Amino acid sequence: MITLFVLSAVLAAPATQEPPPTVASAVEAEALWQAYQVRYQQDLKLAVNDPLATLFEPVLDTAFISPDGKTGVLWLGLKDYTGRILATEPGVVFALRQGEGWKIIYSSDKEWAEIKASLPEDFLPASFQEAPEAAPDQAAIDYLTGYYLPYVAGTAHRLEGSVLHFHNYPPLGYPSCDIAYCRYAYDFTDSGHFPLVASKAGVVISSRDSCVDGNTNCTNYIILQDTVGSAYQIYLHLAHNTIPNYLTTGTFVDRGKYIGDTDDTGYSTSEHVHFMIVNSFWYGGDGYPWGYSVDMRFADVTLNSGIPRTCYEVEYLDEYDGANQCNGDRLNPLSPLNDRFVSGNVGASPPTGQLTRPVAGAIVAPGTNPLMDVTAQTSDDVRVVRAVLIARINGTWREIGPQVTNPTPAGVFDWDVNICKAGDINGPLEVALKIWDHEGNVTSLLSPRTINVDDACPFGMSLPLIISN
Repeated sequence: MITLFVLSAVLAAPATQEPPPTVASAVEAEALWQAYQVRYQQDLKLAVNDPLATLFEPVLDTAFISPDGKTGVLWLGLKDYTGRILATEPGVVFALRQGEGWKIIYSSDKEWAEIKASLPEDFLPASFQEAPEAAPDQAAIDYLTGYYLPYVAGTAHRLEGSVLHFHNYPPLGYPSCDIAYCRYAYDFTDSGHFPLVASKAGVVISSRDSCVDGNTNCTNYIILQDTVGSAYQIYLHLAHNTIPNYLTTGTFVDRGKYIGDTDDTGYSTSEHVHFMIVNSFWYGGDGYPWGYSVDMRFADVTLNSGIPRTCYEVEYLDEYDGANQCNGDRLNPLSPLNDRFVSGNVGASPPTGQLTRPVAGAIVAPGTNPLMDVTAQTSDDVRVVRAVLIARINGTWREIGPQVTNPTPAGVFDWDVNICKAGDINGPLEVALKIWDHEGNVTSLLSPRTINVDDACPFGMSLPLIISN
């Protein structure tokens, strides 16, 4: 059920940015880190009941120095027992210069608010800034529906955090985001860049992809306004120069349409997308959109009525919105096999293509030559990245030969298939093309045709059990 409400936005363009915060030199960063380590190790003994104290250890992501040199800001990452650093927004602690050293200040310390107020407006991420006076309050809703995971159907990526954002553990710099902002915010990650598609149909409100990958002072983003309901989809930390050029302000974007790749730009510890829905927004931090997240549900998340959670959040952190299930092993909540969610977001622009060789009726692999020349012409709104020949053998379509990933700029694939490796084939053979695009959309059974295989493999071989669809 959805309660009717009025949506509005603070749509002023991003303000002209002051010079970005100064990243501390290696010497200054080490001094800040050592001062933090001294205090953290002392406080760790007093906080053994907090699950983050035993699940993760801090690592320094980035350190900044205020213009007057008197205040430091440390961004802290979380490292698990495997050595993997969580891809999410960092924890934050402050430091005050005292003589030749530094005094570390947590969000629970009395000096925190005064220090935060003294820092330049663009020195802190939007999650640590106050909302502008013109920002509307959160709308009263039950929850919003019709959203899908922001990557293409059939692919899976890891949920890195949700309620972790606002877990209160000051020694590690948490919360990294107030509950009002991030109760319904989700971080999805993988081992590197991965393509994003629109969670729901919308219209481009604004975007930026000019920030260099990994730049801590500049956040790439895109924001879409729903075509139905008028809420806003915010996607943060995108990669440099990956938002398609045609996605200008006012452009309609269908659900499942490619909108860019993930990265680590801005307030982030590693490559991921921070995704949330808001009923209004403003520009904060280094000029990216921000707002109060509203309750929404993913149509393709089958647990918790559409709310994804990590296993360590379900096992150790407070429960919100009745979400107490996870994808994975709760007895091993940090297992690298946990927390991968398969998308049902059908791509809006699947790839197309056709076989150009072998032609229908061609005689291939004559005599003792097992090689068959294969070429294909492909096209896509982004690009086709992979192709393979499939054949119908014993009533089942199977991949034969290699999956190739080296098309020409014009989308042409050209490769050889060793028929002998497909088995002792002789006579008519049905073949077709199967391709993948950048987003992960798959199109199969393209250009089906029958060819004739000469008996190039007199001794026969076993067909690899690779089933196609």
